[in-house]
Amino acid sequence: MNLQLREGQVFPKQYVLSERSASDPDSSSSVESWIATHHQTGDRVLVRFMAMHLDDDTWSSINKRVSTLRGLVHQNISLNVEAGIEDGIQYLVEPYLTDSQILNLDDPGIWPLLQQLLGALIYAHNLGIAHGTLCPGNIMVDASGIVHITGFALPAVTYPANEQAYLSPQVLAGRDPGTDDDIYSLGCILFKALTGKRWEKDVELDLPLDVHLERQLRAMLSESPFERPTTLLELRDSLGNHFEDNSTAIESVTFSRRSSSVLKATTTPSPDLIGKRQDQAIPLQRVLLAGVCLLIFAALLFAFLPTNTPSESISSANSPAVITTGGPATTSTPAPVITPLESARLEMFQEQGEKLARDILRQQLDLEDTGVIFWARNDYEKIGSDLDAADNMYRDQQFDSALDQYKAVLASLAKLKSRAPGELEKHTDSGDTALLEGDVETALTSFTIATSMDRESKDLQHKLARAETLREVQDLVRQGEVFERNGELDTALETFKTAKDLDGEWQPAKKGLSRIQRAITQRNFQIAMSEGFREISSKNYDEARKGFSRAKKILPDSAEPEDGLQQVEQSERNDIILDHQKNAQAHLVSENWPGAIEEYEAALTIAESLEFALTGLTYAKSRLALQERLQEFLRDPTLLQSNEGLAEASSTLRQASRAKPQTGQLLNHVDILARLISTARIEIPVTINSDGKTEVTVRRHAALGKVTNKVVFLIPGRYTVVGQRLGYRDVRKDLVLLAGESSPILEIASTERVR
Repeated sequence: MNLQLREGQVFPKQYVLSERSASDPDSSSSVESWIATHHQTGDRVLVRFMAMHLDDDTWSSINKRVSTLRGLVHQNISLNVEAGIEDGIQYLVEPYLTDSQILNLDDPGIWPLLQQLLGALIYAHNLGIAHGTLCPGNIMVDASGIVHITGFALPAVTYPANEQAYLSPQVLAGRDPGTDDDIYSLGCILFKALTGKRWEKDVELDLPLDVHLERQLRAMLSESPFERPTTLLELRDSLGNHFEDNSTAIESVTFSRRSSSVLKATTTPSPDLIGKRQDQAIPLQRVLLAGVCLLIFAALLFAFLPTNTPSESISSANSPAVITTGGPATTSTPAPVITPLESARLEMFQEQGEKLARDILRQQLDLEDTGVIFWARNDYEKIGSDLDAADNMYRDQQFDSALDQYKAVLASLAKLKSRAPGELEKHTDSGDTALLEGDVETALTSFTIATSMDRESKDLQHKLARAETLREVQDLVRQGEVFERNGELDTALETFKTAKDLDGEWQPAKKGLSRIQRAITQRNFQIAMSEGFREISSKNYDEARKGFSRAKKILPDSAEPEDGLQQVEQSERNDIILDHQKNAQAHLVSENWPGAIEEYEAALTIAESLEFALTGLTYAKSRLALQERLQEFLRDPTLLQSNEGLAEASSTLRQASRAKPQTGQLLNHVDILARLISTARIEIPVTINSDGKTEVTVRRHAALGKVTNKVVFLIPGRYTVVGQRLGYRDVRKDLVLLAGESSPILEIASTERVR
């Protein structure tokens, strides 16, 4: 569509087009942007004209977005202030950003700008508001280094191809924008800023990134919205560490499922064990069997002792064997005799062995009560092997070595037992961290081990129960977020409530529930406010008050409902003032100056500074005074007889001639007064007849004396002719002379004698 707009053109209505914006990509763009000036306020704005006509559904959606976004106030967000259609051309109006440039993604000092961008997006997303078509072309930076996000209501079809490359597949497919679409677009922007090239599927990075940041970035660029992150807070931390060369490890946000970590203990519990709390029985049979065997070996010690005497045994052990070279022996070796010393020594070995066996058995029972096979299987099995070696030494009659080995086993068991509190704390901390991060497998593993070590702890049992429901809670939270993005707030609310009922401490569920409750509150608030403004436009002021009152109950701390109620009052006053203005105008047309004055004065009692009323009142009063003076001269033309009266009439005539508008009545009065003035000094002959005996006087003119017939010339006016004669009653006649009338003839004679 060729819009054929030009500089200086007033379009639409109140905007004077100054120049074509340099931000337009080319003349074939689907949007034509002009810098314009509001002809009343002088404000500079940017008007975006749709070069291609958008269908009704799309345009309706844009208008809805513009209305919805009015409450989004942030220093880094520049919103459209108006959306309209004139002469079939659709347009959007937003504030003009002086000396601003498009965000340069190749700028080495881009991090402060990205911080502002992230802060604005986090703010908008927390309110449940998405941009939807975020790209470098609508991220402007002014001369002070302040970032301004524009284009919040522009549909994807209005962007050129190079900018559409930053939009998510869902937005390009026509889906209503969600916060996940912003995260995809932001991922494309960050990829360009970090690598210097545009994002394309399967592209490889040219420079190494922190593993967490790279994982976050690739999750943001996933074609599936469900795999993208739901928050930008941890991304901001990761980027801060990247740009500030901070090597601190950053935990991955929930972009993708975290793999189960391998326990740092000596063993990893089997999958059958994890998640089955009833399968935590300790194998006491093995412990008892080992202890019993140890006691049996000690008790049956003498059954395995040699039969020769101690001296023989000792000497034979320390002397070479006697080798007989003769024939067969003819005598047998006598049975050895145990000396009292050896008997006491063996008894001592037996007592020490039994005592060590009891201590070892007690330590084993205590350790297995702590679930040692879960947190130190390898160490425990190594101790078991050492115990078996000690038993073998005892069987082999290596009593000193066996006792030393038993003591070493007992020391190892004590040392292992001393580790239990630290292991309990370690697995509790690991489980707590896993619960915070949503790592189901690690949480289950850690709290299974911890509860096996401390079965009486209600806190650990509670945490294990949380770990067992965590996966279900996470699924519910993800479902709630999908409903939230799709605008199904009531369904999302129920889903988040179910998740919170399962685990009231899971922060995403609590935050999601609070966020949805705020969104529903905000939605209901906006509905009530919109109803109020709609009723104002319909002049249904009582219903408008009801709408704003409902909004105030929803958000008592908001100042907007009070502003709306004030607008209702102002609109009512404006209507009354407008009625007075219309009535006054009608009175002016009909030259009913008193009526106009009454209407203007009534308007000024409402607002004493109304310009039209002040001006109109002055004008109406001046016209009323002029009308009264005109009518005074027209009612009594003899007022022109005096020079003062004639001068005043001339002045009134001049004022009336200059008065606007020149109505028919005014012109008629002016014409009559002009004729009266023009003849005011033309003398009129007056014939006076008398008896020659009466003294005749024309007052304000001359004494004529005794005349019988006299013609005098008088200018138009009022005169009194008096006749006087001694002894006779005076005679007087009043005379009104008007131009254009016939010359009068008067009879003046005093004929009535006074007695």
